[in-house]
Amino acid sequence: MIRHFWVVIACLIVVIPLRPAQAQEVSVWQTGENIRSTLFDAQRLLFTTERADDPEAIYAEAQALLDRAVTAYMNQLQPTAVAYSPEAATAVTEALSHAQHALDSENPILFAAARGRIWTNLLWTSYAVVEGALAAGDISAVQMWLPLREYREATRVNFVESLATRAVRTAAEQGFISDETVVMVLNDLRDTYYFRLRDALNQMDAALTSGYATRVAEWAGQAQGYFNILHADYAAKLGESQAAAAIDALAGIEAPILEQDWDAVSSGLAALSDLLIGYQPVELSPDLVAERGRLLYLFVDLIYTEYRDGVRGGEIVIPIEYQEAVTFHDQAVSIFTELRPVIAAADSLAADRLAALLDEIDAVMAELGDRERVQAMVEEVLVLVETALDVRADSADTTAVFTIIDTLLDQIVTSVQAGRYDDAERARLEAYAMFEGGPEQRLVHRAPVMSRELEGLFWEGTGGQQGLAMLLQEEASLSTVEESVARLRARLTDAESFLAAGLSDTLAAANSAIIIIREGLEAVLIIGAILGYLRATSAPRKYSRWMYIGVGSAIALSILTWWAAQSLIAVSVSNREMIEGAASLIAVVVLFYVTNWLFHKVYVIDWMTFVKDRVGQAMTTGSALALAGLGFTVVYREGFETVLFYQALLFDAEPASVLIGFLVGAVIILGVTYAILQMSRRIPLKPFFLVTTILLLLLAFNFTGTGIRELQEAGVVSATLLSGLPEDLILMEVFGLFPTVETTLGQAIFVAAIALTFCLSHWQGRRTHAAAGQG
Repeated sequence: MIRHFWVVIACLIVVIPLRPAQAQEVSVWQTGENIRSTLFDAQRLLFTTERADDPEAIYAEAQALLDRAVTAYMNQLQPTAVAYSPEAATAVTEALSHAQHALDSENPILFAAARGRIWTNLLWTSYAVVEGALAAGDISAVQMWLPLREYREATRVNFVESLATRAVRTAAEQGFISDETVVMVLNDLRDTYYFRLRDALNQMDAALTSGYATRVAEWAGQAQGYFNILHADYAAKLGESQAAAAIDALAGIEAPILEQDWDAVSSGLAALSDLLIGYQPVELSPDLVAERGRLLYLFVDLIYTEYRDGVRGGEIVIPIEYQEAVTFHDQAVSIFTELRPVIAAADSLAADRLAALLDEIDAVMAELGDRERVQAMVEEVLVLVETALDVRADSADTTAVFTIIDTLLDQIVTSVQAGRYDDAERARLEAYAMFEGGPEQRLVHRAPVMSRELEGLFWEGTGGQQGLAMLLQEEASLSTVEESVARLRARLTDAESFLAAGLSDTLAAANSAIIIIREGLEAVLIIGAILGYLRATSAPRKYSRWMYIGVGSAIALSILTWWAAQSLIAVSVSNREMIEGAASLIAVVVLFYVTNWLFHKVYVIDWMTFVKDRVGQAMTTGSALALAGLGFTVVYREGFETVLFYQALLFDAEPASVLIGFLVGAVIILGVTYAILQMSRRIPLKPFFLVTTILLLLLAFNFTGTGIRELQEAGVVSATLLSGLPEDLILMEVFGLFPTVETTLGQAIFVAAIALTFCLSHWQGRRTHAAAGQG
């Protein structure tokens, strides 16, 4: 096999560089991915030789794969690489030769290290070509090579489209490359690769702890390539001597790996990590510092929440909660490392204390230590972050929320991969709670179709495809769950893009008006219908006052809820759904009672006698209280939701625009109420009674479905897909018809109960009339 080594080197040396603009049969990024996957297949083969009947055949197959990767690089990428960056091209060539040497020496660990370097040195090549092409004004070369890159993964700060891609697209549309475009593209790439470098070191440390020599070697190889990309910027900021020390530290890690001297590897890794402290690849703007500071705050805050639920008495009681605590801690450390230079510049003691606290939290959690210790340290970290960065995250911070959702979606896939479907379901509920508590509140009035589609993807499904809840309930295959998560991620990205566009003052006012009209209309229809009925029958004013008391109490409590939500408490999504669901079902019970009472008065008591005696004279104390309860439940149900929607809207819009829209919507609502009351005077009583009864029953039918749905979203009631029911936004909004067995069954029971009681009232009325006729 030695001959292959010289063949590779000869081919790579004698190839004549071509012009960078030369057409290529396969796209640059696809060629890079093909090389990466081909080398992975070769590495996988090396691990089968010990069990193979014919090891030589396995090595021959691995050699063929390496030759294919070499040829792809030589023909498709090397000419342009040499033209733009001979150093990067040489690094790839040397890494390929090391892979050949590893194959000749039948050393899979050495091959893994070489494979890691090949990939990240290809990324270095892409970076160098993009940098050179930007300087030369060659936008086509930039567009060709930029896709051969990696992105920030676990802690996404850029959700919709990378800054580099967006900047290049704008430059192509304008026909020139501005200085701003150059800065944006290179900053985005350096930011990404610094994140990937730190992630590689973390992965190396984890593999080191587990004793996975091959993984340690591969991550060490990748780290060398990542640092090659950052070397020039690192040296410019921290000096050539420190840059040289970092290169030496990286090179010094590989030899102990091959010897499996883990203590030496660990020491080298610690030294390298220390050398990276203080390096900041991109000068963060105040907005970016605030954005990442909120992410740091939110991740740290979630550490204790998950650890508290996952660990009790020194034992893991809910594995997924413990794993999420660990994941959130890792994310917090990652972001803190990025922000540490900023924090240290303002307060070096605070930066050191934060680093020590995060390390201590990690140690306590690893030992399944005392929850109170974790809580105390988390609280101290939050105070330091809030003080040092002047930030605090909450559910209205949708940028941070999307990041948490993305992390939880990763947890779903990881849990399914391990066969832990209960844990995956728990992570799904948490992800949905994060979505509903933040982004959905902003989407529901601005993009209701998108909001419902995302809800379906989290739950029973949409567009004829099952949602995550159904797939986890059925314990679907990993690939099916991954496809569902990918669809959900794509639509979440669309939602992020939509929300990022912001709101003009006009749209803000329009959305404000829509909120009060949409949320208030149901309550107004019910209250207006009952008040109109009472006026039409000339019921004593005291019975209307019962209704007003209920309405006034609900409005007062809604205002108190607004104040409390702003000043004192944060209503969790689960509690919110339980409150709304319970209020809806209570309203159904009261509406059921009131409509039956009205129907009974019409059909059991002679109609004219009923009108003559007046409804008020026939009312009992219980009926009056029912009117007050009805007024309270239907208004507070809508008022509570309205509070949350306006909180979300104020995150996007100026208060003045929101106030204008609110006032316009309130005037419209009052106009509807007035119209209903006027109709009660002009329309004959019996038709008016019929219309109001039908209206109240339809609203009660809607409340039944939406109430159960809200309890499903709170995790109190299960959700089972009912495929025969069409998925339609109008049916959901107007009739509360959701494609689940539980909501449909609840509404069927409601219809049956109404039919039974109305038939009974009708039968009693006929008997009463017959008895009166005989008398």
